[in-house]
Amino acid sequence: MAPHDKVVSIFKTMPNHVVRTLQSCDCVCFDVDSTMLTCEGIDEMARFAGKYEEVKALTIKAMGGNMSFRQCLTERLGIIQPTSDMIQNMVEKKPPTITPGFKELVDALRERGAEVYLVSGGFDCLIVPEAKKCGIAPNHVIANTILFDKEGKYAGFDKKNFTSENGGKARALQYLKDTFRFRKMVMIGDGMTDAEARPPADIFIGFGGNVKREAVKEVSDFYTTSFSSILEALQQKV
Repeated sequence: MAPHDKVVSIFKTMPNHVVRTLQSCDCVCFDVDSTMLTCEGIDEMARFAGKYEEVKALTIKAMGGNMSFRQCLTERLGIIQPTSDMIQNMVEKKPPTITPGFKELVDALRERGAEVYLVSGGFDCLIVPEAKKCGIAPNHVIANTILFDKEGKYAGFDKKNFTSENGGKARALQYLKDTFRFRKMVMIGDGMTDAEARPPADIFIGFGGNVKREAVKEVSDFYTTSFSSILEALQQKV
């Protein structure tokens, strides 16, 4: 297949209403774990702390549906007990990998005048350094904040943050829409919590470039495993 044919075939799989919304939106919100980044932040934190197997067992238990997101977050962090020094060492020695094509898509969206936000159930202390590499300012990151005491020991997390509980991403997007009067919003992510942010997002683009989830694919307005396909549709003349 010639390169030009590939672009056309990718473009044709995206429904017209998705293309129109993508090309005319003034705000795009991305999930972070397994979307902007290739990994899950809390898993990497657990590995760094030597607590991965304990956290994994809790994750499997949580999949039974008997635990709220906030309760799961509380118990995971309770196992890990991150310190400020540990987070700093992790950021410096084992930074996460940014998914290929993400920065190029962000640059293209911003060139068209769209605001780009990161909306995550992960942690701002891990996300902000990577966001800066992509030109995304800290005030465009909505995520959870780990709290530390005066000695740098773990002291919980900020429960006022939107994404610290179930349904938080939808509330975060509604806040952005109400505050900045965005007309058209797009949500892009790999999980069901991202799909649940439509509405207030006008469309949801499911991303399976790092982890493929059939349930997410089924409810997506468009599903892709590559940011390049979104970029190509964004730049295509309709």
